[in-house]
Amino acid sequence: MKGHIHGPITDINMTPFVDIVLVILIIFLLTATVMLPRTFSIALPKAAQADKLESMPIIVSLDREGKIAINGIKLTRDQDFATVFQTQKQGKEPLAIIAADQDTRHGRLIEVIDRLKGLKVQRIGIEVEQK
Repeated sequence: MKGHIHGPITDINMTPFVDIVLVILIIFLLTATVMLPRTFSIALPKAAQADKLESMPIIVSLDREGKIAINGIKLTRDQDFATVFQTQKQGKEPLAIIAADQDTRHGRLIEVIDRLKGLKVQRIGIEVEQK
C-alpha cells in the first residue's frame, strides 16, 4: 500500500464555483422579471387563451382611475399621449399592448384605443393573465 503524499492541492474543485454561478443566475432571472415597466398597480383580467409576444411592444398602462403611462412614463396630461407615444415608437408598424386594470371604465379603454388608431397603430393587443 502506498503512503499518502502530503503536499499542496493542485486540483481545482469546480463544484462551489458552479453553485455560485447558478445562484447568481437565479438572482438575475428573478430581478429581471421585477424590472418590467409597470408604473401602476394593475390587476389584469384573466383569459384562458393568451398568446405570447414575438417583438417588443409599446405598453400603454391604464390604472383603475384612468391614468395613463406609456412604457413606464406617466402622462400628466392626456395631450401628451401622441408625443410620448411617438418617442417610444420603433419601426414602421408598432405593436401596442394595453395593460388596463380590470376595474378601468370601458369608455376610458375605448378612448385609448381610439387614440392609438388615430396614430395609425394597426396592431393593438390587450394584456391579460392566463388562467
